[in-house]
Amino acid sequence: MAIYSGEIKKVSQADVVICGGGVAGVTAAIASSRNGARTILLEKTSIVGGTATNGLVGPFMSCFDPKGERQIVKGIFDEMIRRMEEKGGAIHPSKTGQVSSYGCYIRLRHNNLTPFHPETLKMVMMEMLLEAGVEVHLGISILDVVKEGNSIRSIIAFDGNQLVQFDGAVIIDCTGDAFVSMKAGVPCDMEDPDEALQPMTLFFWIYNADDKKIEEYLSQDPENQYLPYHTLIEEARKRGEFPVNRNKIGLYHMVNEGEWRLNTTRIQGLSPVEETDMSRAYVEGLKQVEFLMDFFKTLPGLENARIAQSGACVGIRESRRIKGIYTLTEQDLVECTRFEDAIALCSYPVDLHPAKGALTGTSHKKEMTNVAEVYPIPYRILVPQNVDNLLVAGRCVSATHEALGAIRVMPPVFAMAQAAGTAAALCIQNGWKPDTVDMEELQETLRKQGQCIDL
Repeated sequence: MAIYSGEIKKVSQADVVICGGGVAGVTAAIASSRNGARTILLEKTSIVGGTATNGLVGPFMSCFDPKGERQIVKGIFDEMIRRMEEKGGAIHPSKTGQVSSYGCYIRLRHNNLTPFHPETLKMVMMEMLLEAGVEVHLGISILDVVKEGNSIRSIIAFDGNQLVQFDGAVIIDCTGDAFVSMKAGVPCDMEDPDEALQPMTLFFWIYNADDKKIEEYLSQDPENQYLPYHTLIEEARKRGEFPVNRNKIGLYHMVNEGEWRLNTTRIQGLSPVEETDMSRAYVEGLKQVEFLMDFFKTLPGLENARIAQSGACVGIRESRRIKGIYTLTEQDLVECTRFEDAIALCSYPVDLHPAKGALTGTSHKKEMTNVAEVYPIPYRILVPQNVDNLLVAGRCVSATHEALGAIRVMPPVFAMAQAAGTAAALCIQNGWKPDTVDMEELQETLRKQGQCIDL
């Protein structure tokens, strides 16, 4: 840790300090504050919501079992969706059904997705944070931590003008890259960007698409319905005219007619924790967006599409993962390991995008591995090794590369974050440390607040 004494002009204190204001951080902050803890949320941009708002990443993947019979992620997540729906900015997943335009026509666990408008999500998140009494600090770049023994005493940050300090009894790392955990000495893993680390994607969305024409074209050929525009892409690739390493156009119908969200760019071989690589990633993403918009002129239903917006940041599927007191594995998901400390449920498959090359076949099996219909997520993957007062939520939890490929999507992130924020508040109330939380009390509190934790 660098020496900052004498330089810090401003100090803020709270029971719980949450670092990172994406989906995980916002949810953890709401849960912490609603459960009685004075809570501070730190976010480096001027917008909460992270990649779901700044990055346009969406829709929210399935929060139902594969048959669409039972909603398994509720709580704060469901409340947020219903508020967005009231404002006309989302469609509740109970209404989107099985294979559909909302889920890119994918059959494997892409049922009951949630289309939403990023602007509506941004507003609803801020409303819920302020209603809960969270102290929100925007434009805050986290620099370092100050430790006392095995605990983090302070977060050191820069507010654009001066160094600032935030003191908290419990810290929650929702940075996505496990930055706070890494600075505090928590052991972390990260795959090699050239070999296994999942690629990044710059999302964008379009308007003026012909919905009916898209549906008619894709319904003519089951192969194209499963992998939209696959045939035309492979023909273009053979001619040397499709440089993007994808075998389909990943398009997801949004809330309004003619609007689709595109998950199609693929940025490989770059590190999400290196600034120079992230700059290159964004530039490459924009180049691919420009190419794709031109390519769309050759695709039925997209000939007259116009770009509405591209993400202000790239979407990151994977970076650092902490080593916690338990590490979730692919075997746990396949075998549906029962955990006494279950705090969330998930149904998403292991979804690993290739670190290099392009999938040129006609099956998702190389990308997705099926798992148990519904499986639990244990609390212990939120608790890092070596630091007494730290929790994590989001994609930096303690999981193998394969297991993270399933639980990295946003509905389980909401659920894990609600558990982390609730656990932090219970620690404050009872004088516990994160690794000594009374599991029965945590689980019962989560149940009362709408969380699904029972198979």
